[in-house]
Amino acid sequence: MEYLDFELEINPGSGRMYPVVARSPGGEARATMYFPFSELELQNQLLTLENALLRSGGTLRRVLSPELQAVRDFGRELFDALLSSEIRGRYEVSHEKTVQQGKGLRFKLRINTPHLAALPWEFLYDSRRAEYVCLSQETPVVRYLELPSPIQPLPITPPLRILGMVVSPSGLAALKVDLEKQRVEEALRELRAAGLVELTWLEGQTWRDLHRAIRREAWHIFHFIGHGGFDRARDTGFLALADERGQVWRLGAVELGRLLANHRALRLALLNACEGAHGSEQDIYASTTATLVQRGIPAVVAMQYAITDRAAIEFARTFYEAVADGLPVDAALVEARVAVSLAVTNTVEWGTPVLYMRAPDGMLFEMGPPASPAVVSPPPPVTPKPMPATPAVSPSTATRQTVATPARQPFEPELVFIPAGEFLMGSDPQRDKQARGNEQSQHTVYLPDYYIAKTPVTNAQYLAFVQATGHTAPSHWKNGQIPDGKDNHPVVDVTWYDAVAYCEWLAKETSKLYRLPTEAQWEKAARGTDGRIYPWGDRFDKDRCNTRDSGIGGTTPVGKYSPDGDSSYGCVDMAGNVWEWTSSLWGKDLYNPDFKYPYQADDGRENMTAEGNVRRVLRGGAFHFSGFAARCAYRLSLRPVHHLNHFGFRVVMGASPFS
Repeated sequence: MEYLDFELEINPGSGRMYPVVARSPGGEARATMYFPFSELELQNQLLTLENALLRSGGTLRRVLSPELQAVRDFGRELFDALLSSEIRGRYEVSHEKTVQQGKGLRFKLRINTPHLAALPWEFLYDSRRAEYVCLSQETPVVRYLELPSPIQPLPITPPLRILGMVVSPSGLAALKVDLEKQRVEEALRELRAAGLVELTWLEGQTWRDLHRAIRREAWHIFHFIGHGGFDRARDTGFLALADERGQVWRLGAVELGRLLANHRALRLALLNACEGAHGSEQDIYASTTATLVQRGIPAVVAMQYAITDRAAIEFARTFYEAVADGLPVDAALVEARVAVSLAVTNTVEWGTPVLYMRAPDGMLFEMGPPASPAVVSPPPPVTPKPMPATPAVSPSTATRQTVATPARQPFEPELVFIPAGEFLMGSDPQRDKQARGNEQSQHTVYLPDYYIAKTPVTNAQYLAFVQATGHTAPSHWKNGQIPDGKDNHPVVDVTWYDAVAYCEWLAKETSKLYRLPTEAQWEKAARGTDGRIYPWGDRFDKDRCNTRDSGIGGTTPVGKYSPDGDSSYGCVDMAGNVWEWTSSLWGKDLYNPDFKYPYQADDGRENMTAEGNVRRVLRGGAFHFSGFAARCAYRLSLRPVHHLNHFGFRVVMGASPFS
């Protein structure tokens, strides 16, 4: 997603009054913020926040616990104080403009008052939208430092080179560093196999070991796992390294900056250390994070509170996937926050990471193609079984056809017949006010008839494939087994290559032409021929689909919302639940697709052997995306190596895209 900036500058004031300047797509505004808490009230609020963090990960409840409710109230009061009167009006106008343009609104904070900069602004809560600002892909929150010589993206040929350093000196609590290293390595396995990421762990624990590694090789990312803190006597942050005897050696933020900042290739530091983002009440540059950015690192992510191993692992996994996918660093941070909020129930640890950056648009790298891109071979030739003749229908017909479906084996998906004819593909901004640029212009596409799976492929159906072929099971299946009670849920955490391999196996086993749908086939099955915005009509209804608006926070059994959420053809779960891979190519650039509309199947976009750094299209939205992404015309694109807990697929049978 491309972003416009909503910049808020908070300047020194007197008492509890602070002048605020807003610069935004909706215009400039000035106001005075009345800080809502006295010194004692603020101390109590921060103590409550720390207690909520300490109790993270408990059993999910239907209502908020007192601690989580207090965190939400704290965030709401901060938001309402910061966006008062005219500034709130500029925010709403800016938000409307970005929606119309299909863009996001970067919440860029420039806090020039040290004791306010030390506060956890990542918990800002917008009560009108009933969401924390930083948990929406449309509004990433970043702390921006205005420094000379703005950073330009670094052109690189993958892999992204990550230097990892794990330090657990004597005298401090032992860390589960081996477990975290293993899980980070597993999370990056597909990216490494595709030539997109290279991870190297530094063997030593001293500053000399770090200095030597930085001097001898070029690294793009520095990942630190260990202890950190804030030295109030020196008024500076530090990381706890080790000396030659293995005892604690406090490396101050200024000294760390001196080590790292003289290396042009190094664009990002991730500090998985307690209080790495904690700052001073006298100096806005005193925290480790801010100091590193001031010294020249384009972006630094650190923790402003202690973070559990579980949350830290989930955060690192998703964050690096998104960075390697070419997302701006602030957008990648949003993806990681959302992942933590879903993986660790009843938590506010997603607000622990803080991003400081000096890259104006968040772009740290210009990613070229990997040296050895992964490719996938096309499905093997098969001899299809005879299919029943299909009736002729009017192109305008979008009703369910009574057509006999081919006999199927127990492991085969149930199929829905889609008759030949034209349909409207893409978005009409006059009809859909949320239409994005890459969905336009709306145009007519003719497709021959085909069959499409009624539901996404389920865990039970995918298990038959895994057992028959020995294919690797999704990473969250313990011992290769489906999670309890999830047999009829859509399979998730699958790459595009996994989906293609399933289709190849299904085609071979059944002697039928199974494959992934093109995005045109997917869209016609979802919306019919009348150009409707959602499978059921033009108005979003959270009770007809599993999106973030439904508040479920995970997958649901396929068909849970049937028939109310079905398409006109009877297809299930085409809005929400999981994103679905298609066969169609997008291109290498996230913001500028190589394959634009109108859709033409013979222009190269259906090349099944394209390089692994070319993005593929996903459709349908998912359980932690808003209804905006569940529109039939919405297009998401990612590299085919990616696999997340909301990525699935369905299959088609019959006509190829070139018929």
